[in-house]
Amino acid sequence: MTGSNGIGDAPGGLQDEAIAWVVLLTSGEATRDDAARLKAWRARSQAHELAFRRASAVWRGVGAAPAPSGLSRRLFLAGAGAGTALAAGWAGTMIGVLPGLDQLLSDHATAVGEQARIDLPDGSHVDLDGASALDARFTAAARAVTLVAGAAEFEIAADPRPFRAAIGPGEVTAATARFAASVGATQTVIDCIEGRIEVQCGGVTTLQAGERARLAGGALLAGREALAPNAAAPWRRGLLVFADQPLADVVADINRHRRGRIVLARPGLGERRVDGVFHLGRPDEIVSNLAAALKLQDTWLPGGVVLLT
Repeated sequence: MTGSNGIGDAPGGLQDEAIAWVVLLTSGEATRDDAARLKAWRARSQAHELAFRRASAVWRGVGAAPAPSGLSRRLFLAGAGAGTALAAGWAGTMIGVLPGLDQLLSDHATAVGEQARIDLPDGSHVDLDGASALDARFTAAARAVTLVAGAAEFEIAADPRPFRAAIGPGEVTAATARFAASVGATQTVIDCIEGRIEVQCGGVTTLQAGERARLAGGALLAGREALAPNAAAPWRRGLLVFADQPLADVVADINRHRRGRIVLARPGLGERRVDGVFHLGRPDEIVSNLAAALKLQDTWLPGGVVLLT
């Protein structure tokens, strides 16, 4: 298979093909069709999948998979012959102009500031918040989804098969229920809105309607918390609501709704606690109000980048 971008059974080996795919995805020119072709390429064999995981791990610099012999980051860029394209794609993703790898490779995804309803095969519905991504796997025996990034509200239809959702470090199991979840920079928040759900993360916790759980580091941060009315998924009402939230999570949430990027430019800032209600319709005001409330200096740069110090 050779696609329109010339990526397929190209000479140079499987790893070179995988590198070419990552170059395309970070170039700023990738489309949904490209993402679909990549999924087909990865599915051709386990070797194809491993090659792509290695290439993307090297690019992301997270060490999620061992790099093949000789595949350093420098060689990655030189071998691909596209250092400029990679840098441009990375910058575009960072300031919210282009979709990231998570969005391009997931079954369902939204852009920054976009919201969408996903109808699942079993009759369940998922509302995705901005810059969020969801994978879904349905078989005759199981219903399974993964919230890859961002936030979502789930409305689970009745079905003999249990519904399992992998969210951050935990997993939610439900029969018929409605719940919301948000994967932040430091913690994952899960809210039960209707019915009952089980949250597994270093143990199993049952949440009833009107209860919240916070997860981090593979464990439940505290006991079940009471959930204030209308506190779950406030983004569906055009609001961002924070109650004693770490600034790192607040910034991550704002970045999913605002083109550009807020950057915490001083060590320890992410641990500051934030309380407030902000309107999504005025995203720049959110930044200014946040800086004023915390007595921070905000430096505005081109492309919507704001440094908080």
